[in-house]
Amino acid sequence: MNKVTTFTALLMATAALAACGSTADNQVVANETSMDANMAAGNSMQMSGPFGEAEMRMDEQMMAAVGSDVGQNWLKKMIVHHQGAVDMSRIVLDQNPTADVAKMARETIAKQGKEIEDLQKLVQEGAPDQRSAELYRPAMMDMHQKMMAASGADISQTYMRKMLEHHKGAVAMSDVALANGVTGTLRSQIQKTRADQQKEIAMVEAMLRGEPMQSAMQQSGAKTAAQAKAEPAPADTAKAEPKAQPKATTAARPAEPKASAAPPAKAEPAPAASTCAPEHRAAGHC
Repeated sequence: MNKVTTFTALLMATAALAACGSTADNQVVANETSMDANMAAGNSMQMSGPFGEAEMRMDEQMMAAVGSDVGQNWLKKMIVHHQGAVDMSRIVLDQNPTADVAKMARETIAKQGKEIEDLQKLVQEGAPDQRSAELYRPAMMDMHQKMMAASGADISQTYMRKMLEHHKGAVAMSDVALANGVTGTLRSQIQKTRADQQKEIAMVEAMLRGEPMQSAMQQSGAKTAAQAKAEPAPADTAKAEPKAQPKATTAARPAEPKASAAPPAKAEPAPAASTCAPEHRAAGHC
């Protein structure tokens, strides 16, 4: 009996030690995985230079922004997207960029700030729709990875390459919204944003080829900050449009009385046949 009890105790002790060992091993693996992830994130931020923190924050906030449908998800995510461009532009201005890139950054702050205001006018609160928010995940992930990897020979070129991927991401997200049935004023805003971002892409590509910013803007059709601020937002245009007035109903006129047919003309009596004999007529008697 004592032998059985001792053997059982040994088995239990062995199992407990094994469990402890397994738990310890799992904890080591978890810690190593966490360290690897942190190192990867750190390396990415280091590669991204002074922009890394702003890029990571933009990505996290875009993923977390959830609206009530496909269109509202585009709005909430695009507001964060544009704010990311503003943040990165402020960073580059502190890094002694070239004159053209400094001008581009100031213009970006003004233009993206104006569009953030325009987008906020269309935001409607409602129950979060995570399912439609997921439609944007591939485009956002692709943009984030390409932005983090983008770099250049100096801070100015790095900023331009990152903004190039940033603008391309906005176009891809707009394509998702347009392909999934967004209508009305919000669709007009998405189309406007998409067109503006495509012009910005063409401008940045020209600048990366060595074109001066002024020439690049003219070639691409990109707006200046002043032009962007003067342009009415689709939300404002929709409010300004006069509502269709209901057509006034005019009382039906009473039908004109039909002209009564004229009574038939009475037939004149035919002259009575003459009974005067010829000789009497000749003599003037009849």
